[in-house]
Amino acid sequence: MAEPKLLNVSPLIAAGINPVTGLPLRCSTPYTLHEDIKKSLRVLDEQNAVNRFTWYNLPRGLNGQLIERVLYYRGQGMFFYIEETDKFYFLPYTLNTPDSGSGLDPYGRYVEVSPVQFNGGDDDKKKKLFIPGMKRKCEYDIIMPEELTLDKIKNSCVLIHDYTPQISQTVLQRQVLNEPILSVMSEMFPMMRTALINETGVSGMRVNNQDDADQVYDANRQLLQNALSGEPLVPIVGTIDFQDLSHNGTGRAQDYLMAMQAIDNFRLGLYGLDSGGVFEKKSHTLESEQAMNASNTGLVMQDGLTNRQRSCDIINSIFGLGVWVEPSETTIGVDMNMDGKIEDDASNETNEQKEVYAEDEESV
Repeated sequence: MAEPKLLNVSPLIAAGINPVTGLPLRCSTPYTLHEDIKKSLRVLDEQNAVNRFTWYNLPRGLNGQLIERVLYYRGQGMFFYIEETDKFYFLPYTLNTPDSGSGLDPYGRYVEVSPVQFNGGDDDKKKKLFIPGMKRKCEYDIIMPEELTLDKIKNSCVLIHDYTPQISQTVLQRQVLNEPILSVMSEMFPMMRTALINETGVSGMRVNNQDDADQVYDANRQLLQNALSGEPLVPIVGTIDFQDLSHNGTGRAQDYLMAMQAIDNFRLGLYGLDSGGVFEKKSHTLESEQAMNASNTGLVMQDGLTNRQRSCDIINSIFGLGVWVEPSETTIGVDMNMDGKIEDDASNETNEQKEVYAEDEESV
């Protein structure tokens, strides 16, 4: 029996026909405004994450943004030293499981880990070891000078977590955690755009064929031309009987904008960044509400800062460095380096100025 021949779909594609649906290709292409917006939101989310903290006195080859990028995309990393290269590294890691035992201490923490390349996949099966066979013992306490040995310097590492690990020592990456939030935010843009278009008075018309559709497009162009030229009367030549398909069921663009702002405030709160709260009001906010929002975000920021500073203390006790980390000036609105300026000028607004802006916005 002869084998069946596969259909040659090249002529269909060349003719602009989707071989699966039988429709023109342009009709089968989805509108991707929300996906395009989501790309910008991902960049914004990463910028918010990696610029929350400022690192000081890092050794050659490392910088604060590199450390924060590892924490953003991997959730955790290991700080260690390689004698052969005389350099310090901060990389993601994987659990080094011994032949016997689980590789965990009584508190469920990793005993030994192996560094993996930052450009590798997050899946354990796809992780590429930085140096095959390399392993480092994890240190969780400050090492006193009398306890420090050369072997500890060469074969130890310090783990840094983006936030307090769960009981399984798993730290979900911020990139993964915020993906659903960014998806919802990106969906608000096309909804808001649709509402804005409907508010302009643009409506749909039912036509019988392509010729009738061309008459509609010609009428649109003529209306635009007359509007720009200031001529009040628009002659439209055609035999088509238009049927209006407009409706008034869409929400206001302002409602979508407020919903998106509330979602974004929730996202910022997950970073410990100050915002107006999920239900931000248009005008005045009570001092008690401001204090509650500040306490919630403050605890989140404190959690991330405590994890980082604790690791810095252990790093310094082992490797003799002076590494330290503090919240960035823009994040807390304080002149940390005493240079007389704060990068975020908007944070210097007084309460009176903010109330004036809020009242003006409400009146508009």
